[in-house]
Amino acid sequence: MIIELHAIQTFAPSNLNRDDTGNPKEALFGGVRRARISSQSAKRAIRVSEVFRNVVDVPIGTRTKSLIGQTVDSLVQQGVPEATATEYATEVATKLYAKLDKKADNKTSVLVYISEEEKNWIVNTFLDAHRNGTNPNIDQFVKKFEKELQNRTSAPDIALFGRMLAEKPALNIDAACQMAHAISTHEVNTAEFDYFTAVDDLTPDDTSGAGMLGLVPFNSATYYRCARIDWDQLVKNLDGDVNLARQTVDAFMQAFALVVPSGMKNSFVNQHAPDFLLAVARPNNDGQALTNAFEQPIRARNGKGYAEPSIQELAKYWDKIESVFRLSEPTVAVLNPHQFELPSDELRQATQSNLRDWINVILNAIGSA
Repeated sequence: MIIELHAIQTFAPSNLNRDDTGNPKEALFGGVRRARISSQSAKRAIRVSEVFRNVVDVPIGTRTKSLIGQTVDSLVQQGVPEATATEYATEVATKLYAKLDKKADNKTSVLVYISEEEKNWIVNTFLDAHRNGTNPNIDQFVKKFEKELQNRTSAPDIALFGRMLAEKPALNIDAACQMAHAISTHEVNTAEFDYFTAVDDLTPDDTSGAGMLGLVPFNSATYYRCARIDWDQLVKNLDGDVNLARQTVDAFMQAFALVVPSGMKNSFVNQHAPDFLLAVARPNNDGQALTNAFEQPIRARNGKGYAEPSIQELAKYWDKIESVFRLSEPTVAVLNPHQFELPSDELRQATQSNLRDWINVILNAIGSA
């Protein structure tokens, strides 16, 4: 079963996701420049959000180069000498995950994505040996660790987004979730700039001028967002724990609807609810992204902005694509909070009254799959 999530969402002036120059990210699509939010920033916003953490109600993973230092701190707190703890943590980290960073002390060369279960196992293996007055057989431990944790994790976010260790592929995990870069449904040419001044409060009254000048780039746009979850892969990644997999889908759907990247949120207040949500559960992998509904950019007409025509174009495109390419009968749920007219009988009939009902339609489909 594949679970698809689609959204139309409008953001007022903001800078959610910056490029290397500080400008909002962008992309060329359909012959015009679009505003863009990278999938990486969206994934991180979801996995670290309180919404996601609270619903899954189990520890999420940690992505860090500081695994060695974290392991050392845990062992030292348990009475292990720092030098001994450092030697052990370094050997385990480099044999399991990645080489050392030659430019930094006690750091791995790449970010290691690790679950709480893995961290605890690494620490407790040494503590058990230390308390028994023996040294752990690290090579034996590594073999057992890789065998026990191959293709599985206890962290819902790692199960969703996967893990790739180029140097140590034994602990790779295939991602159960695909997430597209969000792009504006319409043309967005260039960023605008907020020219700001900051006043020094202790400047004498007879002195003019600002204490600081600056420019903050921003844009505004209506975006199309899309994500897909492979239910079977998610259950496999979570070692067959169907209940945790259901909680993970529930948490992801809530976060998909409510969480956005936090870039410059204090300057712009970028929290805006979606204008439209579409969720689809398919028995077979016959669905697809609906991005091409906007290959021809939307144009605002009659003072209605971009949200309403974007939603209507998405609904029309849905009917066209589904009528040609559908292989199995999906379960569909729609949330249309502004009650825009939908030129699709199927989407109108699938409309739910609130976010909880929208999510439950998909969870019920999982339960009957």
